[in-house]
Amino acid sequence: MRSLLSIMLLLSLVLPVAAQDRPKPCGALPKSWDGLAYAIEGDTLTGVGLKPPIRLWGINAPRLRVAEAETIPGMRVRAALEDLLEAGEHRVSCKVAHWDDRCRLVAQCTITSEMPRGTPPAAHDVALRLLEDGLAYGYELGAALPWDSEASARYAHYEAISRQARKGLWPFWLGESDDQTPPPTTK
Repeated sequence: MRSLLSIMLLLSLVLPVAAQDRPKPCGALPKSWDGLAYAIEGDTLTGVGLKPPIRLWGINAPRLRVAEAETIPGMRVRAALEDLLEAGEHRVSCKVAHWDDRCRLVAQCTITSEMPRGTPPAAHDVALRLLEDGLAYGYELGAALPWDSEASARYAHYEAISRQARKGLWPFWLGESDDQTPPPTTK
């Protein structure tokens, strides 16, 4: 009887934890999404008419808010993402990879714009541009995208270049600066 009570007590503690580890039912996964998008955070977009947010595949950027206070690196990256979106008139084209644990679409998104100005409009990978500018770093690059098998290697390459050049937030991330406002990068 005592062992039965012990087992029941153990199960009452373990089962709720196990239930929390299950993936949330997020619904049917769309293959793509095209539309107007705006920056929520440095690595997350919201789409006009789209319920779940879009998490940019392959990168991680500083959080906009930590303990309810806005962070300078987070504001800087969000502003840079919003500037990128503005350059493409906020029109994005996203290929969806999967849902994340917070029911956000994880997608590789592009904008079409003149970058640099005066050049013919071309498609630009939004996350890759943030990596190039040192405002994000590679995240979960071990899983290849079915439509772009070289994306992981390309992202890692651009991260390494921006880290070596100490672009964007890299001086802060590498502990070379205690100031949360990294020095401006020179081009």
